[in-house]
Amino acid sequence: MFRHNALARLITNFILFQACWFLAFFYQGQALVMMLVVCLLLLLTLTNKVRQIYLLLLCLPLGVALELVAVYSGLIIHPHQMLPLWLVVLWGALILTFDSSLKALLTLPWKLGAVILGGLAPLSYVFASNFGVFEIGVPLYRFYPTFGALWLVCTLFIIIIYDWLFAKS
Repeated sequence: MFRHNALARLITNFILFQACWFLAFFYQGQALVMMLVVCLLLLLTLTNKVRQIYLLLLCLPLGVALELVAVYSGLIIHPHQMLPLWLVVLWGALILTFDSSLKALLTLPWKLGAVILGGLAPLSYVFASNFGVFEIGVPLYRFYPTFGALWLVCTLFIIIIYDWLFAKS
C-alpha cells in the first residue's frame, strides 16, 4: 500500500509541475494565480512539508539570481525588460519537484546530476523562445554553453542544499 501511495504522489507531482509549466508557457502572467494554486497543490503532495518550505526558501533565491544574471547579461530578453513574476513562481514549482519527480537526478553523484540539469535546462528555454515567450539575446552557440554553465553552478548549490536538508532524513 505504501508504494502505491508514494507512486501516486510521484505521478501527481510530475503532472502538477507539467501543468504549471504549460500554464507559464501559454499564458505567462495571466496564469499567475493558477500557477500559485498549482504550487500549493504541489506542496500538498509532498511529505515533510517543513523541509520542503526550507528548500523552497533557500533555493528560490538561487533560481531568481540565475534568471537575473541571464536577463542583465542579455542572454534572455523578456518583453517588459524585467524578470516576470510568473517565472519566479515556475521556479518555485520546479523546486517543489526536487524531492519527488527530480529526486533521481538530485541523488546521483552531485557532479553528474549538475551536468545533466545544466545540459538539459537550456533546451526548455530554447523551446520557449521559439514560441515567443521571450527572446534569446545572443546566438544559440553562445547561449547554450553560457546558460548551461549558469544552470550548472545553480544546480550544484541546489544539490548541496538538498543534501543538507534531506540526506539524513
